[in-house]
Amino acid sequence: MPTTGATVADRSEDDAPGPLRWLGLRAMPLVPAVVALAIALAGIRGPSFWLDEAATVSATGRPVPEMLRLFENLDLVHALYYLIMRPWVMLFGTGELALRLPSALATAAAAGGVAVIGRRCLGPAAGLLAGLMYGGTVSVTRFAQEARSYAMVTAVAVLATYLLIRGMREGGRHPWRWFAGYGLVIVVLGLLNLNAVFLVPAHAATLLAARPKAAGTWLRWLVASGLAAVALLPFALAARGQDFQVDWLPEPSWNMVWTLVRFMAGGVGLVAPVLLLALIGAFAGFGRREGRSLTAVALPWLVVPPTLMLVVSLLGEPLFMYRYVVFCLPALALLTGAGLARIAALGRPAVGGLVLAAVVAALVVASVPRHEAVRRQDSRPDDLRTPAEIVRANAQDGDVLVYLAEVVRWGASAYPDAYHRPRDAAMRRSPVQAANLKGRSTFPRELRRPLRSASRVWVMNSRSVGTPLAPLVQRRVEIVREMGPWRVAGTWKYRGGKLTLYERTAPYRGSR
Repeated sequence: MPTTGATVADRSEDDAPGPLRWLGLRAMPLVPAVVALAIALAGIRGPSFWLDEAATVSATGRPVPEMLRLFENLDLVHALYYLIMRPWVMLFGTGELALRLPSALATAAAAGGVAVIGRRCLGPAAGLLAGLMYGGTVSVTRFAQEARSYAMVTAVAVLATYLLIRGMREGGRHPWRWFAGYGLVIVVLGLLNLNAVFLVPAHAATLLAARPKAAGTWLRWLVASGLAAVALLPFALAARGQDFQVDWLPEPSWNMVWTLVRFMAGGVGLVAPVLLLALIGAFAGFGRREGRSLTAVALPWLVVPPTLMLVVSLLGEPLFMYRYVVFCLPALALLTGAGLARIAALGRPAVGGLVLAAVVAALVVASVPRHEAVRRQDSRPDDLRTPAEIVRANAQDGDVLVYLAEVVRWGASAYPDAYHRPRDAAMRRSPVQAANLKGRSTFPRELRRPLRSASRVWVMNSRSVGTPLAPLVQRRVEIVREMGPWRVAGTWKYRGGKLTLYERTAPYRGSR
């Protein structure tokens, strides 16, 4: 009688000879977890906060009642992440290490979970290698070092997949318990990132491909998924009212698909070897009974969510961005880990070990430049640390700061301590008072009063302002010039923005 891959793997673990071997099997996931954490912590303070992380700093720095006011206007889709981070911030603050550490820990947990799934589906070697591949992937590290929800979402996706596999096990005890947990985890997954619920159709494809022998598996999965959908529906409808926040998403294109492939592989130079390993892993899974389950789990997980997101974006409003499918990276790690395990099994153990070592060494050498690149200060779309350091070092009492648009003020909130000295000339209401991330600015004409007596004015621009300049932004630029005469005392360009310091050369003599 055919046996599912999960069943074979479970039996091999449960019947392992001797307590030491059993303990070794159980402790194996700790190895990739520790490695993933070490890689994530290496250089975690290197990259500057960028605009999205500035939102995390701003939101989590508020008392919970003020956070709830914020969610009424925007960022409802990130509410659970912000609420989770609030007590953490109260304990450890909003520094780069403190705010990014939960993502690093979530990445370590996900690496351990990937190892567990790989072990259950194909065996200890495949599990260990899959976990290590996950923890060492450049794109995984990129989001392990970011104060956003992507790493947490991925860890929850790994947990959901693990619960599905346990629930599929033929002869397993208390299958409803696994699917009850599965349903709850899917709710958490959706609350952390609504796009991640595309994992559920991938799990449906897994059930179709794996054809579990356990009676009632489909019924239990349908009940758990259906109840999760009902629980998430009000949240999804409420979040729909804030879809203006993703108006900037581009229409799907083939270039977008290529960007996704490069991202998941970790860089252009890694695309070919990673895809080759994944193909070897997928075919190795199909070629062996106990590996069939791994392919059935990993391939839909890797392909179905991004495909559905692209299709939905083609038929309706765009909702696809490569970083929205970070939660699919564990699937690629499972396939590449299976590929490495298959290579290691070639010929005699010594030969297979040497070939495996050579392949891993080649992957490491190709990955190192990319790992170094994502740890640079300007590796993110915005380098918000540079202007903060400039203002912190050079601002004087009485200085005035003009943000050319409200989104520039949002970016400055990443390092709020740097902007205490210069006065925000255009702020009518702070972000907390306005229950948003940008605050509320005065009309451009109202800049004249604070600029009239100012002897030094800082003007900050950002890539988010766009070109050509909007009329309000252009008017602010004109009024700053009118309130001179000035000389440019300094101009600093950095990734994502520009900062200019003007010093007055004579008293203002205008009529207003």
